[in-house]
Amino acid sequence: MRPFMSMKNHRLLSFLMDLRPGTLVPGALHLESSHIPSRRLTQHKRSRQVILGGALLLGAACAAEPPTADPDPPNILLISLDALRADHLGCYGYDRATSPFLDNLASRGTRFSHASVNTHGTPPSHTTMLSSLYQETHRVGFGANTPQGRNDTIPAEVELVQEILQAQGWHTLGVTGGGYMSGVFGFSRGFTFFSDKARSVEQGTSMLLDSIKSAMEDGRPIFAMYHTYEIHSPYEPPPQYRKIFGEFQSDISLKSEDLAPIQVKAGALLERNDFDFLESQYDGEILYTDDVLKDFFAQLESIGFLENTMVIITSDHGEEFGDHGGLLHRASLFEELLHIPLILVGPMIPEGVVDPRLVSLIDISPTILGAARLPATDIMEGRSLLDRSPQGTWPNQRLFAQYTARLYSVRTPRWKLIHKPKAQRLQLFDLRHDPTEHHNVTKRFPEIGEDLLAELEAWRDGRPNLDILKEQPNQLNQGVIDDLRALGYIEE
Repeated sequence: MRPFMSMKNHRLLSFLMDLRPGTLVPGALHLESSHIPSRRLTQHKRSRQVILGGALLLGAACAAEPPTADPDPPNILLISLDALRADHLGCYGYDRATSPFLDNLASRGTRFSHASVNTHGTPPSHTTMLSSLYQETHRVGFGANTPQGRNDTIPAEVELVQEILQAQGWHTLGVTGGGYMSGVFGFSRGFTFFSDKARSVEQGTSMLLDSIKSAMEDGRPIFAMYHTYEIHSPYEPPPQYRKIFGEFQSDISLKSEDLAPIQVKAGALLERNDFDFLESQYDGEILYTDDVLKDFFAQLESIGFLENTMVIITSDHGEEFGDHGGLLHRASLFEELLHIPLILVGPMIPEGVVDPRLVSLIDISPTILGAARLPATDIMEGRSLLDRSPQGTWPNQRLFAQYTARLYSVRTPRWKLIHKPKAQRLQLFDLRHDPTEHHNVTKRFPEIGEDLLAELEAWRDGRPNLDILKEQPNQLNQGVIDDLRALGYIEE
């Protein structure tokens, strides 16, 4: 594939060059450091030395002659910033300067103002992102959560977008923060290079940069996915970022294993200053990540990777700080957990656009395939964000979400219904007048609630059956168990 320089990409690259903390030399492999502070990594963010060689990067897949890929499509870079809620970014209206780089990047592309997850929790949400299947279909996340393992590994029947691209001759590169994004859960499938050892955003972007450099050598198109837990709890930004957003007094522990047991009843157990302190550290993590991404993109520009690359930046779920009495990402379907950022930049992407359509993570894989000049598979349940009707509308605007079989929701541009089947409980919110979802209006608008419940039940009944076989729980190694405990997913 020979990269081309469109006017759109020329402006993007000029923008990235302006952001560099030094002079960029086109084609240079090494850039001046942006002086991002080093950090002491604790628990799941601990340092591990990583040695990357050409053979390791491309693996045995390079031994065989790869299929011939379409020479025209752009490279695709998918970045998932775990636990990032949309309303903590400046471009989504936040009043703190947490995201200057992402805000500027969004202004050079399209920002989706109403993007949502379809489930929350790292493994099921990323499975939806990479398969375009709802949790009701792929079933990831329905398993038990114990130190002995889980039975929610991505089923073999679920095809992932990187597997499709790999079969078409693409380089497929994946770097994750481990934990529930470890290879043992199926996330390594379809990648010619995969690492789940990135314990910080600096380490992860460095690993991905090295793998991209190696993959660029033969000119084949590249799909690169990067996932980081940097913003996820424990909220421990480098010292330089800890007091940027306020000096709050709190004795609360920042460790995920201490926060997780109180997340459901946090509103009754914590004071407002505790939430303020946690939120300030969360925002410090966002700013730190933003600074690292700024440097990462400058390095990608210096090696020519961004000359013909579509970038997708999103998240797998949000985070709660007492919005509805909880903490972290407990079992709820309120907007602080569902509403996530979604930013697209690059070829085929309109510049400076805020897209108001109701879109979600099931639309990511069809969008990736659309950019790759490949059709979505028949089983995919989403739509390409590159496609619009002649009128420029998004027909039948509905957002469906669930938390396993315990909670379901459906949203229209104005209304949102949350259904708890076991308790037969309904909550209806008028988002136009109550965007924070604190006033249940089911009794005031019973017909709207009934209609949305009927739609929700029809959606659930209409999910395709993949005949997924029940698998035995994974037997996890101690390293993965330690990661999960540090992230707050496993309690003693």
